[in-house]
Amino acid sequence: MMLAVPLGGALWLGMGPADEHYDVPPVQVLTSLSNATVPTHVLGSHIKGSRVTRPDNKTVVTALIGADGAEMMRFVTTVKADGEGSSVSTEIEPPVGKNAERAAKAMQSQAYTMALMEKLAQEHVDAAIEKRPFNLLALNPAGDAMINADPRMKEQIQQANEAAAMMSRMEQEEFRSADQSGGWGANTPKRDIGWGTNTPRQDSDWPQ
Repeated sequence: MMLAVPLGGALWLGMGPADEHYDVPPVQVLTSLSNATVPTHVLGSHIKGSRVTRPDNKTVVTALIGADGAEMMRFVTTVKADGEGSSVSTEIEPPVGKNAERAAKAMQSQAYTMALMEKLAQEHVDAAIEKRPFNLLALNPAGDAMINADPRMKEQIQQANEAAAMMSRMEQEEFRSADQSGGWGANTPKRDIGWGTNTPRQDSDWPQ
């Protein structure tokens, strides 16, 4: 499906989600995506973590969550059997809840940002399925190719990716723990907003 998104006087033509084949069975793909940690170190300071749901037996919805616990954007991944492997496609969708209308308008007007987000979402999926850290150079294919041509630089980038992924997981866990405890005050009521990547929820649990 072809999507046409206006940007000023220009027209950005973005392709709909493309199917990618992985030599991994669907059940393993679904599990990997459900447990994956989003790369908050790339997404920016407004994204604090994710909330994962499985609306059916072939879809994983990864909602990017802001500091107030509300959804900011969604990665919707569909997984189908493809021979002995899987056919996987990921689409970016507006969030559910209070940010839905504003996010939908922003997604229509910010074509360049959305193009980057599509690459970011695809790398998130690739990294989860391949069980490796998010590649910081995924948004720069030319730079990635240059780094891969130099074994020493490639090793350094791999170490940087691993360190960044570990820091991202720690920060998300810290934020999740603080949020679930309701803050630092002993009299602050506890809240359970379903943070974390390992606890899929049903849509009815999300903020409306």
